[in-house]
Amino acid sequence: MRSRSAFARTLGLLTVLLLSPSAYSVDLDYSIEMGIEHNDNVNLSENDPVSSDILEPKLGFNLQQDSSTVQTSAAGLLEYHDYLGGEFSDDFRGQLAGYLNWTMMPERLNLTVQDALGVQPINSLEPNTPNNQQQTNVFAIGPTLNFRLGEGMRGQAELRYISSYADKTEEFNTNRLAGALRAIRDLDAVSAISANVDDERVDFIDSAGGPDYDRFSVYGRYTRKWSRLDLLADAGYSWLNYSSNTVDDRDNPLVRARIGWNATERSKFTMNLAYQFSDAASGMIDNTDIGTSIPTSITTGEVSITSQPYVERELSVGYAYTGDRATFGITPYYRGIQYINTTTIETGATDQSARGATAAFSWQLRPLLTAGIGVTGENLRYTGIDREDDTWTATAALTQQWTRNWSGRAAYQRYSRSSNAVGQSSDQNIVYFAVIYTR
Repeated sequence: MRSRSAFARTLGLLTVLLLSPSAYSVDLDYSIEMGIEHNDNVNLSENDPVSSDILEPKLGFNLQQDSSTVQTSAAGLLEYHDYLGGEFSDDFRGQLAGYLNWTMMPERLNLTVQDALGVQPINSLEPNTPNNQQQTNVFAIGPTLNFRLGEGMRGQAELRYISSYADKTEEFNTNRLAGALRAIRDLDAVSAISANVDDERVDFIDSAGGPDYDRFSVYGRYTRKWSRLDLLADAGYSWLNYSSNTVDDRDNPLVRARIGWNATERSKFTMNLAYQFSDAASGMIDNTDIGTSIPTSITTGEVSITSQPYVERELSVGYAYTGDRATFGITPYYRGIQYINTTTIETGATDQSARGATAAFSWQLRPLLTAGIGVTGENLRYTGIDREDDTWTATAALTQQWTRNWSGRAAYQRYSRSSNAVGQSSDQNIVYFAVIYTR
């Protein structure tokens, strides 16, 4: 029932996007893919692997609209997995990142809708198998009021209703009400400073989720857009206030920064920094990158699906190069999570720290033939249970463009995990072939 509800909300959002004012100016790209996969260890078992041939039809899309009244971005992918030998039950998966901003009154009142639909683990300590996956959804809607505070100063008032839920993990399901007040001063045409007050009330639908809580933040923000450099920096303080005296209230500094530097026309450096209170649902809706390309695969997330808050520490530095025939990118990162409430945490939601890097390289061998290689490595430590996992994923692919709309793809993926937990080490090989129609 909840899975159908997730897809119903997603389809509802897509209907709003397509039927919104000025919908005739929507730029819609889509792809239809028919693929077949051979997986030699679907259950990611250390000692008893199960192999399977899987038929995988897919439908992906990217939608963009930018008019005076409506700004829309949405990217999604729908997949059906048919396990031809009956090793697992067939399943239907969906992924969507959607954003809509409707200007109801110019320079005065906007309505914003956001949705993040994805696939997450039921228990993040267990292997990423079909039986350990579930649909999750975070949906947000509400108005933003713009007003003047005096010469050179403007204000914003925001109100959002937010719903988070998961198919299997009831501790994730919440109703939230979030509000914000902002005073913004434009320093010049490319920079601004602001004072911000945010408050979010989190009410768990199921009592197993833990005590309800408020997250209150006060911070200053500086933004600047140069011709080659974009900068956003936040600094302030946050408080967590629980509705039950079984958990102590907490306070913590808040620091965030995002930097993008276009060093040349072909090279770009990025940096992301965060030290703040957060939770799984907030991360899904805040960190969604829609982009302008059609998604090609659904990636199962790695976070524990609970709405319990945690202290997040994150740092990533990236470099990307785009040439006439070659592209290259590399992003080393660090991520640390420390949960606040340790009395009601379900299996998998334990303190952790991860260090890793992702790298990708592609080369146009001929005008219509492209080769690509991708590698991801990560060391993940669960500090609360003295567990350590080292994982590697390597992918090699060839894409042949036959006509303007038709292409073929062949790929090989190797996954390996070494763990000090009994029975959690495994290796997996995947071979994939697909025919793709893209418009």
